[in-house]
Amino acid sequence: MARRKFMICMLVFAFIVASWATPLPKIKAKLSANVKAGKARISLSVDLFSGLATWFTPNKGGIEGGPLGACGPRQSNDDMIVALNAAQYGDMNKKSKHCGRKVLITGPTGKKATAVINDACPGCKKNSLDLTPVVFKKLGSLNTGILKIKWKFI
Repeated sequence: MARRKFMICMLVFAFIVASWATPLPKIKAKLSANVKAGKARISLSVDLFSGLATWFTPNKGGIEGGPLGACGPRQSNDDMIVALNAAQYGDMNKKSKHCGRKVLITGPTGKKATAVINDACPGCKKNSLDLTPVVFKKLGSLNTGILKIKWKFI
């Protein structure tokens, strides 16, 4: 009986701790337990977005964004930055709550790149990102132009 109470207390404690971990968006905690056997399993899942990656050159005479991103900091073609789609960016006339957040991007072949959100992409579909050339090259060839990606906030 004492062991069962201990297991239940540990599950409740783990759920509370998991719910405090707010740097990640929409943390979903799934709890399941087999108290009779003295086993407990806790799993956490993080939102993983599937979309498309395109690339842009911030310093191309203002044609593709310009040297100042929507988030404010100066940007160059060699910066490890991305532009977030409008649906997830939010109000395009304001600085997004996602500005400065890091993302881990996985390309179609499993190659990965880490970048920082520094701009908005009004033309990108929901869950898609616009990457600087240096980020895009880590995932695939610039000649491809568009890549299927999965990404998450880290």
